Amino acid sequence: MRKIFNKIHLWLGLICGLVVFLSMFAASIFVWDEELSLWYHNEKYFVPEIKNNALPLDTLVSIVRKKHPEANYVEIKSDKRRSYCFSSYKENTKPHWTAAGDYEIYSLFFIDQYTGKELGEVDLRYDWIFNLRLLHQNLLLAYDIGHYIVGFSTLFIFVLVLTGIYLWWPKNKAALKQRMWFRWKRTTRWKRKNYDIHNIGGIYTFLFILIFAITGLVWTFNWWTNGIYIILGNDPDKVWSKPPEISIANSERATNPFEYIVQHTKANVTDWTNLGFSIPEKLDQTPIPITSFVKHKGNSGWDESDSYTYNSHSKENYFTVTHKDKTLGAKWRNSNYAIHTGSIYGLPTKILASVVSLFCAFLPISGFLIWWGRNKKKSLAKDNLKS
Repeated sequence: MRKIFNKIHLWLGLICGLVVFLSMFAASIFVWDEELSLWYHNEKYFVPEIKNNALPLDTLVSIVRKKHPEANYVEIKSDKRRSYCFSSYKENTKPHWTAAGDYEIYSLFFIDQYTGKELGEVDLRYDWIFNLRLLHQNLLLAYDIGHYIVGFSTLFIFVLVLTGIYLWWPKNKAALKQRMWFRWKRTTRWKRKNYDIHNIGGIYTFLFILIFAITGLVWTFNWWTNGIYIILGNDPDKVWSKPPEISIANSERATNPFEYIVQHTKANVTDWTNLGFSIPEKLDQTPIPITSFVKHKGNSGWDESDSYTYNSHSKENYFTVTHKDKTLGAKWRNSNYAIHTGSIYGLPTKILASVVSLFCAFLPISGFLIWWGRNKKKSLAKDNLKS
């Protein structure tokens, strides 16, 4: 059994090793995407001067769409120093191979909410910080290709972790001590140090690696996500509460619906941190639903958020889903990104996620060196026997 598991561990590691290295090395840096963005694009993310009142959002939408008619989403932070962030997205349906080719348009536009002045644009297709995510997610290849390569490599990680634990498992107490602690001396050879890093380091981090794998597979396989919903006690088809059909009884269009949504959301959620919603291409004669998503502080342990759905004409908030109303599956899914990136509990978990990701990136390298050293040793032994 040990020989079989050793072969499985070896060959799966060789097959997905390069993918794991590239993906996890990028992840160890992308953990700090918000901090990196605020530093690198500082003049865009922060307004030059805070004033008493911001312009109505409807006015800002009109200003933005004169230059960027494709803008279709807005995000607002509770920090008054932060500018309003508009985004535009359009998928590229033409044949392509690269991640940048997935989009015809994918840009962020930063607007000073007090003056209406544009502070700058970030084209995410060519932004090095966002491309760290794409390297982690799909190796900078087209999404339909790359995310399956990363997804199947992540499945292999499960097998690597399980076989790795079996191969690490000590036969007695004396061996257990040796496999739990680093006991390096100056005379210890680098091969031994590399072996201990791979084995001892792997056993201390395997639980976190499994958490990264469990949360990461959500973006590749629907059956995986549905399986977690079922484990959490939810029917996959009933996890999410859907708003009822919008009433068209009141066809009279109200003024400044976007600003009303912002003010109404802020009034309902006093501890909000950021809110965002999709901006319709145009407000037609027929009312349409507009749903704002608002994140807020909480002590539940989850990444908390509420959603408020409004009638675009009457401005009526006719459907609400608070964090408390959500199913366990919905709470987990809303928190999955924060768990995966380590931002769920702030700085401590981000540091942990970054360090473990970096270690995971180098596990294939240390494993390859172990295999290479053993092969070289066997070759030398054969040569000596022949001579």
